[in-house]
Amino acid sequence: MIRTLYFFAILTLTVQSVFAQQEPQLSMYMYNPLYYNPAAAGSEGVSRVQLTQRTQYLGYQTVGNLDNGGVQNSQILSFNMPLARIKSGIGIYVLNDKAAANYNQSVQLSYAYRLALKNGTLSLGVQAGMFNKGYDYGQLRPSEAGDPLIPTGRISQAKPDIGAGVYYNTTDYWVGVSVNHLNKASYTLGTDRSTNPLYPSAYLTAGYRLGIGYDIDIQPSVLIQYATLGGIRNSTATVNVVGTYDNRLWAGVGYRFQDAAMVTAGINLMRNNALRVGYSLDLVIGSSVKSATSHEIMLAYAFPAPDPRKKPIVRTPRFRY
Repeated sequence: MIRTLYFFAILTLTVQSVFAQQEPQLSMYMYNPLYYNPAAAGSEGVSRVQLTQRTQYLGYQTVGNLDNGGVQNSQILSFNMPLARIKSGIGIYVLNDKAAANYNQSVQLSYAYRLALKNGTLSLGVQAGMFNKGYDYGQLRPSEAGDPLIPTGRISQAKPDIGAGVYYNTTDYWVGVSVNHLNKASYTLGTDRSTNPLYPSAYLTAGYRLGIGYDIDIQPSVLIQYATLGGIRNSTATVNVVGTYDNRLWAGVGYRFQDAAMVTAGINLMRNNALRVGYSLDLVIGSSVKSATSHEIMLAYAFPAPDPRKKPIVRTPRFRY
């Protein structure tokens, strides 16, 4: 009995420590506005699909015998498009996030109403979906194999999840404020006696586009995340400066407060720069217990806008020879 209580105490502490960082940290956040703010849906004026892969603290090992270590792996697949006729934008993203034996999965639908102002566009957005939290007991290696008191397999729970945001953008700058997990869904994993709420986080994103000469643009930006779980202690602030040459090649540097320095580079390819490829390397400098690097890869494609001047071709069997 004592051994069982000890096991669940360790499990509870492990789950709560991971809950302190509920969402992945992204170094190329400026290219993932939909993930942070539903009001950004359609703000780019194009329909874009994007995939982001991030490996956090590569090679970091937790205390214990986890086969895959404690490295956090995250994938985000998103799509958003403007709906100009109804002054709106829509989007969807799918998140898969794993850290040691814990994993989070989410599907979120976003809608933004876009109101044109004198100098820019003000958007009001909401998102709704499902957030699944789980724990994989198969990742654990107990000292006594086959102990019937220790659960096996996976346990998970999926709960509704909602968020909201405000986003304002012009040709020169953008700023947005959003809050996720507004309904604060509660999960019971491992034991019914302990509940773990999905705590909200508030985000502030802002950036400015500065033209230098004919071919060079400089874009400073900032991302601030305030975590209601732990307050300032678990909150983060990231700054980034990216330079773009000829609207094709881009590179930049950044810093995440008390965590890492970042180097980012990418290229825009194909006609109208439809294909965007980016990579970011984090050099961890804020903690000696983590691995020295994190890696992030981004691949995005913007679909060509339909040309209203072109009439659709209507084919019928009568005139096909």
